[in-house]
Amino acid sequence: MMSRLVAGCFLLLMLCANVHAGDCLTDQSGKMVCGAGQCAADQYGKIFCAKAGGGAMRNQYGEVMCGVGFCAVDDNGQVKCSTQAGGGAATDSNGKVKCLGSCQDASPRFCEAAR
Repeated sequence: MMSRLVAGCFLLLMLCANVHAGDCLTDQSGKMVCGAGQCAADQYGKIFCAKAGGGAMRNQYGEVMCGVGFCAVDDNGQVKCSTQAGGGAATDSNGKVKCLGSCQDASPRFCEAAR
């Protein structure tokens, strides 16, 4: 009985935990750099990362764009991201991005330089 209670509490804790793992990439000089959220390299090889729980993707011009949540590219090549940290985004069969919560345009203002 006690083991079931402990297992149930552990499962509940795992479901409620808001875990946002960071991302690491190797830069042009071979140095490993990391960020609080997802990272991506721009057209020049400079790495930018989103804040914790956020997504980072290159747009059609090779610029890194970030969001509060994770991102996807629509049929027009625009990067759209969830407005919720850790929230998912995916492109549907019609080429439209669907997000957890709502979607917003990705922006460099949500990015930070990798460390």
